Amino acid sequence: GSGGGSPGGVDAQNEAAWESYKNNLVPCPNCTRTFLPDRLEVHLRSCKGSGGGGGGSAEGGGGGGGNASSPQSRPRTGESKAPVRPKMLVCYICGREYGSKSLSIHEPQCMKKWEQEQSQLPKHLRRPRPKKPEFPQEAGSGGGSPGGVDAQNEAAWESYKNNLVPCPNCTRTFLPDRLDIHLKSCKPKQEGLKLPKI
Repeated sequence: GSGGGSPGGVDAQNEAAWESYKNNLVPCPNCTRTFLPDRLEVHLRSCKGSGGGGGGSAEGGGGGGGNASSPQSRPRTGESKAPVRPKMLVCYICGREYGSKSLSIHEPQCMKKWEQEQSQLPKHLRRPRPKKPEFPQEAGSGGGSPGGVDAQNEAAWESYKNNLVPCPNCTRTFLPDRLDIHLKSCKPKQEGLKLPKI
């Protein structure tokens, strides 16, 4: 055969993969729906809480019928423990979150990609190379304490935001390669061209 094992083995593998996937979902503190960690932040912007709040389920854990993100999929006990999300670290270049081991692998690749993108921009849109923020680490913690991770993430997020370019018309900020696209639809406000009343 094709190396897939018996049909029962495939079903068992699929079930194990599904359970593993569901264990990576993070519950919303407001409505208890579950999301992939990077989608929870997006959901929280619109969540109204108590029972499904902020609209459709498009932000949920990647489709699949919505079962993983329904409150019924979580066991209900007198005092249910929400799974604790591992602390992720923010990349100071792109603003995305990574595990502590992955971030050190990601950052050099991200910087290379950033430099390549910058070299393709017009000179007036190029930004200075992002500087890795300095943050004190508590003795013996390696930055692993929740307070240390939060401080590190805050510094990295600020560094990332400093790489954004403001639109000259509306002052919203964008990644440099996205500003040109935005400018096609954002026109300067024409003040002082009001017609006098007759």
